[in-house]
Amino acid sequence: MKSPLMAFAGALLVTGVPATSQDIVVSAENAAVETISRDLDRNLLRADWPRRELVGEGIAMVRFQRGADGRPADVKLYRKSGQRSVDRRALVAVARLGRSNPLPAIGAPDQIFQANIVLANSHQAFADLSSQLAKLEQARLADPRERTVFAFNSAPRAAS
Repeated sequence: MKSPLMAFAGALLVTGVPATSQDIVVSAENAAVETISRDLDRNLLRADWPRRELVGEGIAMVRFQRGADGRPADVKLYRKSGQRSVDRRALVAVARLGRSNPLPAIGAPDQIFQANIVLANSHQAFADLSSQLAKLEQARLADPRERTVFAFNSAPRAAS
């Protein structure tokens, strides 16, 4: 039997949506966001973690750029979750993007991306963390320099 986190993971992990105070994204970029989000979700679900390891809950913000090979480059934590297992899982999932298909080119060649990854063990914890994430993103976007970062925010999906 799957652990509660793994059984609920489809509803808890990243779906890409540009931050609301950023510029409007054209349809080609919307499709790219969906592709990146599906790949990231798949990477989070397929992470090779021992079943006995408690993953924990939290919000990890991971920043990266698209390398010339279409893979993430300069992957690093922008904001730690407070749980090493959550941070590690988020970093590995982002680093594995672009393995099957190169990441789509979005924005400028040196575009910075931010994956806001929420891991939770229940619907209530996910709702609480999502509310916290919205506040964090609002505060981050108050800095005009941060508006150039292309962020993917968490959003619930139907559990699989």
